[in-house]
Amino acid sequence: MTAVPSFKQKINDKEIRRADAMKIRYDDIHIEPGFNLRASLDLLDGEALEKAKEDDESLFRHIMAGGQYPALEVRPRAEGGVWLVDGHRRHAAIGRADAAGAPLRDRDGELMVRIDAFDGNDADRTLRILSSNKNRQLHPLEKAFGYQRLARFGWDNPRIAEADDVSPQWVGKMLVLAGANSDVHRLVFSGKASASVAADAVRQHGEKAGAFLSGELEKASAGGKKKVTAGSIKGKSYSRKVVTAYVERIGTFVSALPNADRQAIANSETDFPVTVSAKALRELLAAHSDISAASAPTTPATGA
Repeated sequence: MTAVPSFKQKINDKEIRRADAMKIRYDDIHIEPGFNLRASLDLLDGEALEKAKEDDESLFRHIMAGGQYPALEVRPRAEGGVWLVDGHRRHAAIGRADAAGAPLRDRDGELMVRIDAFDGNDADRTLRILSSNKNRQLHPLEKAFGYQRLARFGWDNPRIAEADDVSPQWVGKMLVLAGANSDVHRLVFSGKASASVAADAVRQHGEKAGAFLSGELEKASAGGKKKVTAGSIKGKSYSRKVVTAYVERIGTFVSALPNADRQAIANSETDFPVTVSAKALRELLAAHSDISAASAPTTPATGA
């Protein structure tokens, strides 16, 4: 296995230039497959997609106008050049600006980019991505993938939570989401379901979470909403008074059934007649009427 050279060796070999800062040829900066947590734009939709495009365009225009940007953080690459650790959006914008004719090249025609050395292991590199996105924040699902990577390094939820300044419960929830099927991920990236709602759906419905959320999205769309929310899934809520009365009347009805009938019902799947208390049934029907009335849509008053 080829030994990974140090930054000092790369400077001595003139692969990296150093004056007041280290610089390297743009073409010698390599993107490590699968390392960047950011989702490609084709996975985004709606407001998330528009925001990502606006942010990328703003950064591109900034570089085109000669604006300054932080150095890219890199680590040595054994096969030559360096691996990019932090600054994937800047790297893409630099390449785009160069192709568009921005005067970024030096007198020798080289596109030299300022870099900083990153010192740390694979877990440290993942943490760097989680903590460094100050301009365009990582999407919650992108962060979930970062938590998942740290978990695979053996980090427990409290340690991940402390590193990213969130609660262990939130980390656990996002790990559930990270492990969901791609249909769930598409709904979250497209903004059709929040990360929290999607994680709850995965916990409750498992492999069928995507189908469940898609069904809830159809219901929400029919009601004029653009996304699935916790409220749209739960439906209409009832007052404590109505719910308490309903529960009490059900309890009264069940208690009025003779023990023999209750046992027979519990132990059989066939249909057969039972004798019930008319009073208990009347109260249960009244409770049902109260619930039905609470469920009925309100009709707005018409003006004169």
